[in-house]
Amino acid sequence: MGNTKLVRLQVKVVFTDQGEAASLQAYAFTSGGKLIGHAPLEKETAVIEVPVDLDGRTIEVILGPRVEKGQSIPTVAGFKRLGAYARSTRFLMKTPSLEIKIPAVIFPLWCLCFVKGRLIKRVTLPNGTIAEWPICNARVHICEVDRIRFIIPRLPDLDILRLRDDLLRRLKLFPIPPIPLPDPEPIFRNRMALASNTQISATELTHSQQNAVASLLVSDSIPQLRKQLTDLTSLIAVHLCDLIYLWPFFRLDCLATVDADETGHFNSLIAYDCSDKPDLYFWVEQFQDGVWQTVYRPSVGCGTHWNYHCSTEIVINVPRAVGCQTPPYDVPDGVMQFVLPYAIGFAPIWGTPPGLPTPSAPDGWLRTDGYINYQTNATYGSNLGWLYNAPFGGTLHFYHDDSYFIPSSSIKYYRYSYRRSGSADDWTPITTPLARGYRMEYSDRLPTYEAYPIGPVTIGMQSGLFEFKPVTPPNRPTDATTVVAREWTSGNLSEVAASWNTTAAVPALGPDNDTDDAGDFDVKIEVFDPSGNQVLPGPATFRFLVRNADGSTTRLATPTEESSGAYVMRVHIDNNLVAGSLPQPSIGGVAASDDCGFLRYTNSDQVHVQFSATHPNQHAVFSFIIKRGSNRLDSASTPYPYAPPFVEVAALSAPTSTLPYTKLSGNYQRDFTPSELVGTCINAAFAANLHVWGKATDGYYRLSNNAEQLIAFALAEQETPPEE
Repeated sequence: MGNTKLVRLQVKVVFTDQGEAASLQAYAFTSGGKLIGHAPLEKETAVIEVPVDLDGRTIEVILGPRVEKGQSIPTVAGFKRLGAYARSTRFLMKTPSLEIKIPAVIFPLWCLCFVKGRLIKRVTLPNGTIAEWPICNARVHICEVDRIRFIIPRLPDLDILRLRDDLLRRLKLFPIPPIPLPDPEPIFRNRMALASNTQISATELTHSQQNAVASLLVSDSIPQLRKQLTDLTSLIAVHLCDLIYLWPFFRLDCLATVDADETGHFNSLIAYDCSDKPDLYFWVEQFQDGVWQTVYRPSVGCGTHWNYHCSTEIVINVPRAVGCQTPPYDVPDGVMQFVLPYAIGFAPIWGTPPGLPTPSAPDGWLRTDGYINYQTNATYGSNLGWLYNAPFGGTLHFYHDDSYFIPSSSIKYYRYSYRRSGSADDWTPITTPLARGYRMEYSDRLPTYEAYPIGPVTIGMQSGLFEFKPVTPPNRPTDATTVVAREWTSGNLSEVAASWNTTAAVPALGPDNDTDDAGDFDVKIEVFDPSGNQVLPGPATFRFLVRNADGSTTRLATPTEESSGAYVMRVHIDNNLVAGSLPQPSIGGVAASDDCGFLRYTNSDQVHVQFSATHPNQHAVFSFIIKRGSNRLDSASTPYPYAPPFVEVAALSAPTSTLPYTKLSGNYQRDFTPSELVGTCINAAFAANLHVWGKATDGYYRLSNNAEQLIAFALAEQETPPEE
């Protein structure tokens, strides 16, 4: 409270039934819900310190369960949800006392629940393996959700009928008009026999649930339906993710906010009514680029953990968070100071290892020639399997690591620059601003999270420099005197060292750019001292290190990888777009032979099918499918499953289960006899779909560079004119 003058408010409780309540604590809140103070109830009395500036103001006093030291205190709504007693009163400094007369029996039996969980990020790496990275530098909000039985009385009548119908539909049952039957159970059993494909079968229902479902089948009475649906809350919870119209009726009360540790683990102790199990909802923030970002907040219907079993670990996958990696490698003997070019996105940097011929990069790594072979991920776009000889594009995030002894008195800055390979152009620094997050602990308040900008800065004659992260966050003149500790929130491998928007330097071909700028680019890393002088690698300064394929060891950079004291890697950049065209099939050069859009054929005709799938530099794959009715026509479609994966746009032919489409004048084409397409039909309707996917990646995922064409056509036998 600082220097604010306080008055001791005495809260005396008299149990009118001479009973005893569980261990209670008195809490005082402002009318706006801000916690004023709290104290345990001992010998039926609690004393809470209240600021004098609340004199004459209305406050709310709550009698609720005791909260363990270090645990978050629930909100007013949270206490009321627990069944705590609440009393509004006017605080008067002259008479700072409150007597509450209540029976002890009104208090439920409260239990404590240990909630624990772990934050992770599952990613499919470019080499096809799935990694599970912990999420650190995050805070988790633990909330309780209204129980389903509490919202059913609040639902409008129309939503009650809708919920009844939706639930029965998901059980493969159907409501019938109410009829006077002495026992609805035979009807229920007959209807339940249809529930063979549902998530919950009739045999899994309790007797009371079976009776409730039976009543749903034969009643349109709103009051009765509310009662029966209340008995079926466990079934409703299973399907709640699909029942979107129910979501607005749920209320959240956040009980605690806890920090995740460096391994992603979090925990908290909460109180709940022992007669029930808590229904918990979690949402997550992560400190990114100097600010808190919400990285996980699912819908209530899909994200609630109903009837949570205390002490059970909840694993939350957070795709939008930044995973916290730790260095998984050893350094060569004798190396104290080093800089290690680590990865572009998820793609490790291979470099140019020693040996002749140069050892090939493992799949999923940035190759020596600047390309990559990588496996796509269905979670973040089309699952195309392996893509080979793929370029890079979009915004590239470079990651590096450095030793504990950097920065030092002789090393302080680094710089990433690029230029077209083989050119004599000046190097262009990569200058996207970057910051490092850190946490400050205080002796008199909760911790705060701050951002430390690392560049770009100009030192001496050198621009575009970035500061190596200091061992500890530096002091600032504006810092409070009560700061007791400062610590970084992430390690090097979780922080972008340079961010290059390649679309500015290498734009795609288009109306505003008629030059194909795609090609090989060299990216170099340089190191500088505090005065802006370049520091050359060597035994007495520092070493550039490069990862080995085993992932657990490193090597010294080779002379081939270093140039003028910088580490240089090659990256092939191509931001060009794919294209596809799919004209209507034709017979004799005519695509539609009558006003109805049919292709009229005779048995001696040839049906010409053609399409094009292109990329300026052939960095794309495609598939082509024809369906007759709802059935795939394999003899006219590229293979499925795709072996090899899809078809390269550079291919001279596109295979089918019979003859391939051949490429002529840039178009894949083939002539079919009518019987090859219509089969046993005489007249048939078709759909044709062409999909083209670009191969470029940003090192994390395939870029969204797609083209699709969809057409429909029909073949009908030519009618023979009647003889005169």
